[in-house]
Amino acid sequence: MKDTIKLGLVLLLVTSIAGGILAGVNSITSPVIAERQRMESLSAILELFPDADDSVEYDEGQIAEISASYPSIREITEVISDGETIGYAITTVTGGYGGDITTLVGVKADGALAGIKVLVMSETPGLGARIVDEPAFAESFQNKGAGGSVTPSGEGAGEDEVMMLSGATVSTNAVVKGVNEALDAFANYLSN
Repeated sequence: MKDTIKLGLVLLLVTSIAGGILAGVNSITSPVIAERQRMESLSAILELFPDADDSVEYDEGQIAEISASYPSIREITEVISDGETIGYAITTVTGGYGGDITTLVGVKADGALAGIKVLVMSETPGLGARIVDEPAFAESFQNKGAGGSVTPSGEGAGEDEVMMLSGATVSTNAVVKGVNEALDAFANYLSN
């Protein structure tokens, strides 16, 4: 009985020390990780809006109001050039075949798409992963959507049509769903 209590106290001491060390490491590394993620996001925004010289992130309250109607929207950044809003970078998360797909959607001030960039995905290599691997897929979104939505279709040559990737229907539709929610949120909340 005495050995059991002693063993329990030693185990409690060891786990308390390990927990304290992990909490200390987390408090040191979490700001570094957050800053790295912010820089990656800013880099992606600059790919979509190369003329940007400033940006303003929407706060959690504003995002909560918008995501109540558009649940895939996670972040919104107003993109500015020479003091004027040139568009919005809207981060969406939608369900793909292999898990969530995080897409940065650039919407210009006139409502057309500046472009898209898939930031995070775990789709099947050679199939769903083509949403990242094939540059023509992302390029098919540029300057589309001014009518309020895009539709996947073949090569995406129509006015509001984007490329449908054969063999990656679920992944394509997941990206398109996020893009259409971003376009709709822009029209209802962000456009002047």
